[in-house]
Amino acid sequence: MDPLSDVIALMQPESYRVGGFQVGGDWSIRFDAHEGVKCYAVIAGQCWLVIEGVDEPMPLKTGDCFLLPGGRPFCLANNPATPPDNWRQHFLGTPNGALIKVGEGGDTTLIGGFFRVTGSQAELVLGMLPPIIHLHNEADREALRWAFERMRQELADPRPGSFLIAQQLAYMVLVQTLRLHFEKGEGIGSLFALTDRHVGAAIAAVHRDPGRRWTVQGLAAEVGMSRSNFAARFRLLTGEGPMEYVTRWRMLLAGRELARGKLIGSVAQSIGYDSETAFSAAYKRVMGIPPRRHVRGLADAERHAPVVPYEAPPQEAVQ
Repeated sequence: MDPLSDVIALMQPESYRVGGFQVGGDWSIRFDAHEGVKCYAVIAGQCWLVIEGVDEPMPLKTGDCFLLPGGRPFCLANNPATPPDNWRQHFLGTPNGALIKVGEGGDTTLIGGFFRVTGSQAELVLGMLPPIIHLHNEADREALRWAFERMRQELADPRPGSFLIAQQLAYMVLVQTLRLHFEKGEGIGSLFALTDRHVGAAIAAVHRDPGRRWTVQGLAAEVGMSRSNFAARFRLLTGEGPMEYVTRWRMLLAGRELARGKLIGSVAQSIGYDSETAFSAAYKRVMGIPPRRHVRGLADAERHAPVVPYEAPPQEAVQ
């Protein structure tokens, strides 16, 4: 896979809730902090987005899409000065996959999805992202328009299979939003560097073969640069050195494999470590705990997890 696909696979996002709401008049709705990623689009009308910890309210127009990977509480409103209702007043108990009418309805329509991220290292990946990704230029709107319009049709006029189609469209929008965001190349971090010709190619090489005995010189040769120029450019674009990135990516992969029940020695060998001791030291340095403690923690969580025949989903909105 390509590096962006690798990163999304490491997050293991699951489309948990999908739907939307139509709202009109004077309104403001506050949504609680969340774990996971929320993705919305304004299909009709306009509104304001107010995110806790972000100084300025953000105006949203028809066609705008925004992603909230940081989990912060936020408000959507026709006027940022309007006192907000809690989301429970309007959405508690509403069915998954519905297009809900709120208040007077009609003026503004938002649709989207809420994704749980189930990867064992998902929080580290989400930490690479800003608190909001806002796509609002015409090229971005055009790239997403078909998916959101089709999603709106499936929600507004349900037919057999509509819920599943809407879920898959929401997942496609998540990936496309991240792609468009990173293609802008604005910011520092390994994900933003994917679009750089040389650094992006080096990252792709590491992802293709994480167990290879990579060196800075080897990566530089892979992309046709001198060692010194490559190292300087890599650090400028990602904020870390090439070998720091290689090690961190290997440890993220190792965490995923350990969560899948793989033996520590086998995992160490698969990502290029001949010595379990050397791997354990690197894992503790990057992840904060030794791999054996990680494995014990996973086992304890599994052992104490309640066994129930059916788990009813939380009564929450498509926030």
